[in-house]
Amino acid sequence: MKAKTPDFTNMNRTLANILIDIVAALLFLGMIATGYLLRFPLPPGSNKSLSLWGYTRHQWGDIHFWISLGLLVVLVVHLMLHWNWIVTVIAKRCRLPKTAQPSLVRSGVLTAVVVILCITLFAWSAQYSVKEITRPMRGKRQLNEPSVTAQAYIDKENIEFWQDVYPIFETHCLFCHGPQRQLGGFRVDRREDLFESRGHEPLVLPGQSAVSPLIAIVSGTKKNMPMADKHTLSEQDITRLKAWIDSGAKWPVKTDAGK
Repeated sequence: MKAKTPDFTNMNRTLANILIDIVAALLFLGMIATGYLLRFPLPPGSNKSLSLWGYTRHQWGDIHFWISLGLLVVLVVHLMLHWNWIVTVIAKRCRLPKTAQPSLVRSGVLTAVVVILCITLFAWSAQYSVKEITRPMRGKRQLNEPSVTAQAYIDKENIEFWQDVYPIFETHCLFCHGPQRQLGGFRVDRREDLFESRGHEPLVLPGQSAVSPLIAIVSGTKKNMPMADKHTLSEQDITRLKAWIDSGAKWPVKTDAGK
């Protein structure tokens, strides 16, 4: 009696299916995990103030994107391996005449073309559907705040550095320019870094907000600097900084009463 020859083709395909399923499951769990991090521990608006395991919200967003892309590739491979079965099932359901099964290479090429076409159409639609927000909102806290036009005037005499100005630095600047990190060798929590000349013009010129480099940076008019767009603040924050500078840019010593 002739011994039965093992079908190595089916064995290899079965092993490939198992490996693809395992990788897909791991990538899916990675998407859930990074999605959770972006929704709860690092919520929207926390990129400049929070980090997790050395990565900011934007960096975790990049990781989430690459995991998603990897999962898409795995799913495309999965479709390629099962394309003949999918075609057969659809043909039976639709009672179509039987045809010869296409080759695996042809199935793979057809699957890749369909997926690439869908992705291209989606990317094109998203790219040309982006609209500029004329009144940017920075977090839920400002949704109910009056706009700058409603606050056309801020009393320069009553503006307080620790109550009105320093919270702006703390929220938007301290993560990259504070005790833990000093990008560009600059700290926003030290008075001398803003007022002293260190080979260049001081960032703050008391009484002259119109020519103070700090205002040019946070308003987005200074383009010749690294990540210039990341330094742009809301109009309300810029108005407060201008009022503080025009009032003399006082930086009093912080006491227990001012905490």
